[in-house]
Amino acid sequence: MESARRKCLEIILQNTLVKLYQKGLSEEYKQVEDVGPTPGDAWAQHDAMVSRGLCEAAVKNSEKNRYCNLFPFDSDRVKLQVPKDKSDYINASWIKIPGVEIRFILTMAPLHPSSFSSSRPVDFGMNSSVSTCADFWRMVQQTDSKRVIMLCKIESGYTGCAQYFPTEQEELVTFDEYSLTLDKEISQEDVSVDRTLNLTWDGNSRMINHSQFNLWPNYGVVENVSQLADFVKKILDATQVCEGPVIVHCSGGIGRSGAFTSILSVLYLLNKYVETGSAECLSGIVLNEEICLVELVRGMRKQRHPWMVEGEKQYLLIYSTVLHLLQEMLKES
Repeated sequence: MESARRKCLEIILQNTLVKLYQKGLSEEYKQVEDVGPTPGDAWAQHDAMVSRGLCEAAVKNSEKNRYCNLFPFDSDRVKLQVPKDKSDYINASWIKIPGVEIRFILTMAPLHPSSFSSSRPVDFGMNSSVSTCADFWRMVQQTDSKRVIMLCKIESGYTGCAQYFPTEQEELVTFDEYSLTLDKEISQEDVSVDRTLNLTWDGNSRMINHSQFNLWPNYGVVENVSQLADFVKKILDATQVCEGPVIVHCSGGIGRSGAFTSILSVLYLLNKYVETGSAECLSGIVLNEEICLVELVRGMRKQRHPWMVEGEKQYLLIYSTVLHLLQEMLKES
């Protein structure tokens, strides 16, 4: 790393640490909240989106949503290619981060009736759900994606995730015209699992890289930042811009998915600055010589949902992980 670039990153790191320790993030997070149909009033966002017709596709297909109040904006939703008599809806959104060449799709975890019962009803009160597993793999196939990031565990109930992929090499899983087998699996203790899945449909096939991070609780944050940082770095190192969009999901595709996408995007831009020396690479994430995530997160909230990156704790987690990655970058250089 050239000395001028190293010095610039050292200043950014120092100034950002000072900001966190002296000011905290409460005031900055208020700027993040100042977006959406009801700026500053998080709990009114959903009703306002519905009443103003900003999420009509989700309203018409409510049974395909895991949560009753996490409907994506119509403007950036992923539209499936289906016959006219079927719905093109899936709770998924295209996400574009300025300066980042990787395309992202953030989506809810697939639903399946086997995940629900009278003791674990869906978020709409019923005891069973439709299956959106075929819709999920249809999205993977039709968008030419080869990489899926899973930030949750398989759990029943609407706050969990259905079993939408095989876990044994002899297992064949089928959802409508899509079939999947497990080609290879590599586990890193309890931290993460990397799988290679073979997706087949209508005589075609594609290998899918499926990476699961297991240490991020629903409605919580990762305790060990270094483990999350290593996972993000591994994903970025393995991702090729030409391989199609990176599909990211947790349970709702809002909080953890938004935080992960933010961290990976910042790391991408930092790497690009180191490679090129162009200050323009940092224009969207650095303000007054310190990292500022306001515009990045607000941009995602405008594209998918006003709750992207849920709460100040997740917002702080992004900062903590980014600073850890920046420190490691400087050490390695």
